Amino acid sequence: MKIVKRYSDDFKREIVELYLTSDLTQQAIADKFGIATHSSIQQWVRKFGGEFRTPVMDTPPQKPKSDLPYTPEGMARRIQELEEALERERLTNLATNKMIDVAERDLNISIRKKSGAKQSRK
Repeated sequence: MKIVKRYSDDFKREIVELYLTSDLTQQAIADKFGIATHSSIQQWVRKFGGEFRTPVMDTPPQKPKSDLPYTPEGMARRIQELEEALERERLTNLATNKMIDVAERDLNISIRKKSGAKQSRK
């Protein structure tokens, strides 16, 4: 027979507050306090979570104001950001291609799509 634990609303509020104000996961909190499943905490957050909302949480997110106006300094900074992003993407692409090369060589399978090849019909 399954034992059903009942928790007081005060205890539930404490758990919800801990979850909302800490970096702990629901599973970690459930393990720490002996709560059977983390889904109980999900339900409690839905029920009591609104009590812990702050004015900051209620303000809609604003689009970041462009602090990079059309000034030479702002444009230079934007160019630098874009060049850094381009370099990260170039390195990601290089790493991905290298992974594909290694997988094709070691696993002896064809991963890349051959140009002009007919697609198989299933």
